[in-house]
Amino acid sequence: MTAVELLHWGALGVALVISWWMFRDLADISQWLVTVKREKVFSTFRKRHRLAAIWAAASLTALATLALASAGNAWVFGALSLVAFFGLFMGYINPPLMMRSQFRSARYYSIQEARTHLASDTSLIVMDANGCARGHPDKHILRPHVAGEEGGLCGTNVVMTYCGLTNLGIAYKPVIDGEAVELAPMTQLENNFVMWDRTTGEPIQQFWGRRIGDGPMGAAMEEWPSYRMPLWAFEKAFPEGKVFLNPLPTFSENPLAAIYDRIVQLMFLMGIKEQKEKRLPTFPTIPEFDERLDNKAKIYGIIIEDDVVAYTEHFIRAQGDRVNTVIGGSRVVVAYHSEFDSVGVYLNPHPQPVSSIAFDGDSDLGKLARVPKMRAGAYWVIWQHFYPETEVNRPPLERSETDPWLAVVEGGAS
Repeated sequence: MTAVELLHWGALGVALVISWWMFRDLADISQWLVTVKREKVFSTFRKRHRLAAIWAAASLTALATLALASAGNAWVFGALSLVAFFGLFMGYINPPLMMRSQFRSARYYSIQEARTHLASDTSLIVMDANGCARGHPDKHILRPHVAGEEGGLCGTNVVMTYCGLTNLGIAYKPVIDGEAVELAPMTQLENNFVMWDRTTGEPIQQFWGRRIGDGPMGAAMEEWPSYRMPLWAFEKAFPEGKVFLNPLPTFSENPLAAIYDRIVQLMFLMGIKEQKEKRLPTFPTIPEFDERLDNKAKIYGIIIEDDVVAYTEHFIRAQGDRVNTVIGGSRVVVAYHSEFDSVGVYLNPHPQPVSSIAFDGDSDLGKLARVPKMRAGAYWVIWQHFYPETEVNRPPLERSETDPWLAVVEGGAS
């Protein structure tokens, strides 16, 4: 074999190795086939541009030696080049195409307009501020994964992030340690969405809200309260509220985008349907299951300080739609609002338990603020993997004649 032939086959081999490398670590469908450590995925993501440049140089070298020196075989080169391009496309090119962030470009429509696209009982992930409210249907935020408006939510700097596999929306203020963060989709790991910060290039796990490179003790984005409710209830609570819609492009607007986005939408919806209907998670990357709840039970996860508690709607309603308790040293009330078919969690700064509370936080003790870290409707199997220390359905505290809250969990309020 001549030196030119060695160069040809060596270059083609390099392109194939990098192709597999990028596919394995960055194309999330590969997680059906192989399990890759988190650290390796993040490492590959950080150097993806360099790897792509090496892939391009190797591919061009193989092509040049074939065309100019007749090294190799044209049919073999063509077949292997297609394989190499497929791996690069799936791991490097496709992710930002199929998950096009709408970080500051989301379009919100009136409820009347939304009703032409959505059924009345469509579940919305809602955030509100300064008298403005925005609802996000799962199906519409599924492709961009990140949605926010220029100028924020009526002046409040907040965006919605979404993971269809976890069935979870989390609203974040995109700032870490005083520095602005620009969020864009990256992939999924262990059935939860991973974003990245375009300003630093660092990945961010949705559940944690912090840059991976900052370590487990690094600062995180501040959460903004969010909750779920059906469209009919959203209209009742916020008649002037707006709904995020992400209509598919028409063939007259852009035929390629129309075809591509419909394929992506179908793939996403099939994955979400499987996640909803089957006991095991869609991606086999969760090794242990906590049997305290069914895998696909939808929970309301609350995090205050280092205290993590998950409630089911059934348990809350069985307590008379209201649970007064202490989480992370703070008194809270967990409430099911039947008139809006919605669960809310509120901070209670008073020494007495709450006897009645409305959807907007008005209670017999005064106006109460929502707990920021309340994640609504997440699948238990994903939640328990990321928060194995979770307590399930912490019972309400009891009243006594001598102490308004006689039973206080360790570390609770005084």
